[in-house]
Amino acid sequence: MRKISLAVVAILVLIVIALNRKQVQLTAQNNFELHPIGTAGFELKTVIHLKNPNLLSSTIKSINENFYFNGNLVGKIENEISQGIPGLKETAFPVSIRLGKDGLLQNAERDSLQGQLKLNILTKGKIVFENLTGGGTIEVNQTDTIFIPFSAPWKTITSFLRLQCF
Repeated sequence: MRKISLAVVAILVLIVIALNRKQVQLTAQNNFELHPIGTAGFELKTVIHLKNPNLLSSTIKSINENFYFNGNLVGKIENEISQGIPGLKETAFPVSIRLGKDGLLQNAERDSLQGQLKLNILTKGKIVFENLTGGGTIEVNQTDTIFIPFSAPWKTITSFLRLQCF
């Protein structure tokens, strides 16, 4: 009887390991928003959506990303965390980075006809995770575009742009 119990436990352990070998997936990184911070700069906010297809939870160990505006590097995030993702669930991680005003204005495309700035955002990096079978790395390569109107409530951008005389 004892041998049968050990065999059943061993089979269950093997099944659990087999069901937890999948890679955590980056389903999206979106909702990019740019908010002024006084007159000194801006805060870029985004949300990382990760899906854990495994039966058991996985742990996000680090998020390392580089942010590019129209092809130029404007900021980096190197965040060491230990955040769990429940099994068979999707989880959202809000991420934000503070940027100087110069990085935004130097890299923005001005569209005078539409009365707005255009920022093509490229996010490249990696997200490291661990689970029962070891873990892995998720490569990040996401793009998005933000359009910033010259009108209020962006008075800090508008007044600064008028001084720059693009």
